[in-house]
Amino acid sequence: MPNKWVDKPDYFGPDRRRRPGPKRWSERRRHNESQDLPPLGALLRRLRVQMSGLRTPDERRHALQLLSAAIGEAQRQGLRDCVGALQDADKVLRQGGQSAASLADGKLVDAMNALALERGPRDA
Repeated sequence: MPNKWVDKPDYFGPDRRRRPGPKRWSERRRHNESQDLPPLGALLRRLRVQMSGLRTPDERRHALQLLSAAIGEAQRQGLRDCVGALQDADKVLRQGGQSAASLADGKLVDAMNALALERGPRDA
């Protein structure tokens, strides 16, 4: 898994550029917007903030991107209970409805608790 991530309003995820060398003639990126992978706990906290203000389909899409990144990182770390809670949150958010954001937020709290239990009190 790449260790550099891009966090922009239209994309959140691994830096998909292939090489850091000279750019091609048609390459439009002017600034290096990649950064280190955020810790899973910070990513889950950011997701909770995102869930509190879901109003538009674009905000929901961005929350699903963050959720997908969190699921991938939790799987990489082998945190099964956390992955299960995050997948439940993803399923609830994809189904939509009036209370989808609040239900998904509850699942995120479960994921944060599972993360704390699986890592231990000193690492959370």
